[in-house]
Amino acid sequence: MRNKKEMLASLILGFLNKAKEVPKTKLAKLILFAEIEHFQRTGDSVTGLYFVRMKMGPVIAFFDEVLKDGEGELWDKKTTPIPIYEERKEKFQYCYAPKREAELSEEVQETVNIVCKKYGWKTGTELSRLSHDLPAWKYSEPNEPIYVAELACESEEEYFALTDIIEGFEDDEALAEKVSRALSKTEIRI
Repeated sequence: MRNKKEMLASLILGFLNKAKEVPKTKLAKLILFAEIEHFQRTGDSVTGLYFVRMKMGPVIAFFDEVLKDGEGELWDKKTTPIPIYEERKEKFQYCYAPKREAELSEEVQETVNIVCKKYGWKTGTELSRLSHDLPAWKYSEPNEPIYVAELACESEEEYFALTDIIEGFEDDEALAEKVSRALSKTEIRI
């Protein structure tokens, strides 16, 4: 069985195979929306990893590490200067392009296809704004772990109902994640 970081690398490669070249911020958000989409369709996470609340929205754990580890072998990294005229300086955008084909299950490839169709035409900034609408991001603390079951909640009511139940399991992270997954499959009536 592949470990979680390998699954993340495969998911990243799946998006790069589909889109050919993707800026880093956009790639991070496509991963976010893929995890949510996959969880809502199947009840499972693609990677099994949690997300971290960052300023620009939730980012999957180990994202930067996996990107760096895959450079040269799985994908190429391109640095493109972007002039910022009002600041009279240049910033850099990092884009990634695939070096080989991803090994994804049909189910995960379907998720990649759905997410590319729904969100592939948006910019990284637009996707970041969308991620700020997620109740799990709105109501979490900076650098706090957020599980995909929380991110998949479509309303504040659903999110708070889920977190109320999970709060009793704070000391046992693995149990909290299992309960979170089980509860997300259950319809909560408010």
